[in-house]
Amino acid sequence: MSLPRVAVVTTGGTIDSLGADRLDLAAYLETGRRLEPGALLASVAPELASIARVTEVPCERVAAHAMTDAYLAGLRDVVAGIIARNEADGVVLTHGTNTLEETAWLLHLTVAADAPVVLTGAMRPASALSGDGPLNLVEAVRVAAAPAARRLGVLVVMDDTIHGARDVTKTNTLRVDAFGSPMAGPLGRVDGDGRVVMTARPARAATLRGAYAAVDLRALPRVDVVASHQGADGALVDAAVAAGARAIVSAATGDGYPTPWQAEALERAAAAGVVVVQSTRVGSGRVPPLPALLARGWVAADDLVPWKARILVRLALAAGEDLAAIRARFAAG
Repeated sequence: MSLPRVAVVTTGGTIDSLGADRLDLAAYLETGRRLEPGALLASVAPELASIARVTEVPCERVAAHAMTDAYLAGLRDVVAGIIARNEADGVVLTHGTNTLEETAWLLHLTVAADAPVVLTGAMRPASALSGDGPLNLVEAVRVAAAPAARRLGVLVVMDDTIHGARDVTKTNTLRVDAFGSPMAGPLGRVDGDGRVVMTARPARAATLRGAYAAVDLRALPRVDVVASHQGADGALVDAAVAAGARAIVSAATGDGYPTPWQAEALERAAAAGVVVVQSTRVGSGRVPPLPALLARGWVAADDLVPWKARILVRLALAAGEDLAAIRARFAAG
């Protein structure tokens, strides 16, 4: 029986970065050095040979925190095209960890396919003593090749753990176990014997898998995230409206409480037709659709972190959805 086909799209990040020496585990991006094209995959080619027939799809390598709408649109087109042309049974993307969760969620919402799409990266550069990147890549290919990963949408594999795109988030700046799914928990793991063990299915995320595949990612509306803190006034909210924001995600305190001055500015924004999505800065937990929030005409973000709420509302607006439909999207997905 022939091995499954897996396409690996390399977008850069820590996983192919080179530090000043083997103990440079923090300042390595400052060197500006990377592995040569093809070197990352070549470094694990013997291990991959028994897992899948792997094809590398070169891509412009960009730091995760420097990705633009245009870049992400092109990346979505690459992934969707590979699957549509039946060039692979699964796709792996290597990606910088700083915004990996955002790209994973965007692709989950905009790629309508049964084939697994798996993102992975590294917390230590390729030059590091005991780097985590090579094994993360091998395990991501294992998951992309696994029948159990089909029809689950976009997945993230880091540190032997399989996460769903909706719930995964980066929870630490430096540790190799930096990724978690605080609300839902992981979907599975890759054990030391190479077995892919799925223990859960992403029930909520399934409702939105590929829901916005027809949206033009090169023409998304401006949406800003405004964080709350003690004494915060409405200046940043007003500035976002003045800059042309179609929606504002309020990353407020607790389960959705901006300061009184921010609330006044958000009410002005909503009255002007700007969609207000009430999220939280806490890191986990729901923002429920309380009566006062609904009376203001706002949208409750549920348990989506602010940057993922931003992605969902941008896509919903681009698709022409009204306030009621947007609320339903957040409640269901």
